[in-house]
Amino acid sequence: MSDLESKAVAANPPSQALPGDAPSLGRYLALAAQLALFVGVVYQLNLESPAFLRLMILTFFGWSVHYFLPRKYRLAFFLLLSFAGIEMVFGQLWEKRWYGGVVDGTSILVIGLALIGICHLPVSIPWRAALLLLAGAGLAALRSAAGWVPWSHAIWPVLASMFMFRLIVYLYEIRREKKPASLTERLAYFFMLPNVCFPLFPVVDFQTFRRTYYDHRDRHQIYQTGMLWLFRGAFHLILYRLVYYNLVIDGTEVQNRADLAQFLLWPFLLYLRISGTFHVICGLMHLFGFNLPETHKLYLLSSSFTDFWRRINIYWKDFIMTVIYYPLYFKLRRLGDTGALVTATLLAFLATWLLHNYQWFWLRGTWIFTWNDFLFWMILAVLVAGNAVLEMRRGRTRRLQGAALPWRQALWSGLRTIGVFLTISVLWSLWSASSIGQWRSALDAAVVPSPDRTRLLLILLGVVVGIGGPAVALARGAGDHPRSLGPAAGGVGLPVAIAICASVPGLGSMLGGTASELIASASRSELNRRDFANAERGYYESLVNIGGFNPELWQVYAARPGEWTFLRNTPLARSTGRLPDFELRPGVSGRFHGASVHTNRWGMRDKEYEKAPPPNTLRIALLGSSHVFGDGVENEETFETLLEERLNEAGGRYERYEILNFAVGGYSALDCMAVLEDKVFEFEPRYIFYVELSGTVGRALRDVAAGARIPSDRRHDFLVGLLKEAGIEDAPADAQMREVLIPQQARFLGAIYSRFVELARAHDVPAYWIYMPRVAQEQSAELQLRLAKEAGFRILDLAGAYDGYNPKALEVAPWDQHPNALAHRLIADKLFEVLKRSEDTIPLGLTSVRTVQE
Repeated sequence: MSDLESKAVAANPPSQALPGDAPSLGRYLALAAQLALFVGVVYQLNLESPAFLRLMILTFFGWSVHYFLPRKYRLAFFLLLSFAGIEMVFGQLWEKRWYGGVVDGTSILVIGLALIGICHLPVSIPWRAALLLLAGAGLAALRSAAGWVPWSHAIWPVLASMFMFRLIVYLYEIRREKKPASLTERLAYFFMLPNVCFPLFPVVDFQTFRRTYYDHRDRHQIYQTGMLWLFRGAFHLILYRLVYYNLVIDGTEVQNRADLAQFLLWPFLLYLRISGTFHVICGLMHLFGFNLPETHKLYLLSSSFTDFWRRINIYWKDFIMTVIYYPLYFKLRRLGDTGALVTATLLAFLATWLLHNYQWFWLRGTWIFTWNDFLFWMILAVLVAGNAVLEMRRGRTRRLQGAALPWRQALWSGLRTIGVFLTISVLWSLWSASSIGQWRSALDAAVVPSPDRTRLLLILLGVVVGIGGPAVALARGAGDHPRSLGPAAGGVGLPVAIAICASVPGLGSMLGGTASELIASASRSELNRRDFANAERGYYESLVNIGGFNPELWQVYAARPGEWTFLRNTPLARSTGRLPDFELRPGVSGRFHGASVHTNRWGMRDKEYEKAPPPNTLRIALLGSSHVFGDGVENEETFETLLEERLNEAGGRYERYEILNFAVGGYSALDCMAVLEDKVFEFEPRYIFYVELSGTVGRALRDVAAGARIPSDRRHDFLVGLLKEAGIEDAPADAQMREVLIPQQARFLGAIYSRFVELARAHDVPAYWIYMPRVAQEQSAELQLRLAKEAGFRILDLAGAYDGYNPKALEVAPWDQHPNALAHRLIADKLFEVLKRSEDTIPLGLTSVRTVQE
């Protein structure tokens, strides 16, 4: 802010409107249209969580009121809106069972008010700090034993994100207050509106929070900046998804130099999610007048390690510099400037490592003291300290606004930027690896040439063009005129364009190829192939993946009803002590995922059948998991029931067609093989249909390890033999699965498929592998399809069954992407068509077809 603007603000206290503070209907409508567009992008692309969408809707209407309020009422309204957001997200007042949610939201407010109260007790600052430590220890004890408190486990990450660092900053700064803050300012600081949906939150210091509130002469400029940052955040989140779904590769899959280059780059690029969410958070704060500094400003284009430290997360950097670095530096001046700088920097990074563990505990409830975590921070500390010493001795190259560096210096700046990016990427891959051993094993691939050099060249070219090119452009002064580069238009246009493409049914299929894949990746929000198998990501990914460590909070964010649990945990199922480890109870009825479920006397979700098929009956055995079982739809709405009706209505050589549904939600390929071996052949099927979806390999691998630990199971020798063939003597524990089993996933799944086909052939029953598409968030099924063909399955492909339909119209619920009744009908229609076309390979004896009215 300029001196003139500062004087204008000083001359016009908050209660007195500035010239640019007056409301304008035209400017309001322009801003409101942008905010509504952003809400549409959040909805269409499923950004973050359903809770965030609800918060954005609340924000839209709240901001519309806030805009027209006199300035003196705006902060109080922001605080009330923040309280309402907490109760809305946790309360879920539209549900019948909302009481527990209201208790959770109110508990956050009550505990928070108590902690703030401790900061203002009439005792000295050291005593207040001691009391806060005591209160923190008590809350930590409650967090570890959150079974007998009135609130649920869901509150801890949100409560922690509001107070674990903010209390430190607040207590540090209140003793330096020149002008006492109001109670509204203090409460608004801790209960910021976006915080309830973002447990990983910028460490905004109290003075910055106060100082930046409407610090610009024209508030519309603050609002417009917020709008730009919202879309920029969405842009980063889309880029994150493109990286996450297309570049992530596990260390155990690294086989050559191209794989290694990919493995070293993707962990750092995944940080785009943090950059994206922080931009969204700061953008939302701007909408309510908080002109907070920009976060993560071009951090991928850092030209030195100190520059990287300054750009990567300015809120964390300012927090550490204020609370740790500066106090240490001035106390260590007796060591000389260089000694004080190096020692204070190393200690500041050591504190950063410890505080990240502290953050991990409060958000996840565990500790993360690992060697690769420690090495990452200490190596980065050495690099930053060394770079700082060089800058102290040689000076720091600065470019004046409007001036361009000569081409030679600009190219040198581009090379330095590429070097910093590659170094940080290597460090980040170490930090994100499951262990140092796995990371070192991946590096061994550096000596193995890539069979396809094109991929390696494209990766290297991408780094040079994507990092070096913009760095040179910035050094030449392009960043001084951002409109000339079009980042504002691109940051807004890309999210909107992808949202529009994702909302038009069938457009992705029409575009085909790469464009279709990119649109699909940008609008997906589930785990990728690697994390389906490992359920594990890097440090920041593990903190923002709420469902991975706090299912209760994920349930709140997803607006999922409390009874939305796993089938194995319901009265409909029972444990077996073998593979599968649970099965459906025979002859029971109940509710599951909002639909009624009834099982017959044989424990199938189906009508009653005799064990032996009636005369002149063609019987098909159907196996699969939840999509085949019919999660969220009624018994008569499953595609199995509909297909059976279609076959019987079509008329054919057989008097009757029967499809027996052996599918159970949560079953893997190994479970289905066990069901085939133990149950299916007793019912004398003529054909076996095994239905698979993409992205289910990891579930089978877990069952391989679990089954090998059950000596009484009839498949024990088969599973132990698989492990021994792979060079694995003992069945690995779940924690060791990644390093032990993932590299062998093709071997294990291929063996399971082969045994499946062998069992079918032994009973002279043809086995068909049927590919069923997911409603949304599709993944590649190439590995499964190839292994199925090699094993001897006959293939039936249902791809395209949902073409022309919006995925949201086919989901059971916003929080559950299982196919609903309409999607099951589409699958039944598609499978019926495929069976008609495949009469030569699967003779069902269909002779006529009658149209079935929808």
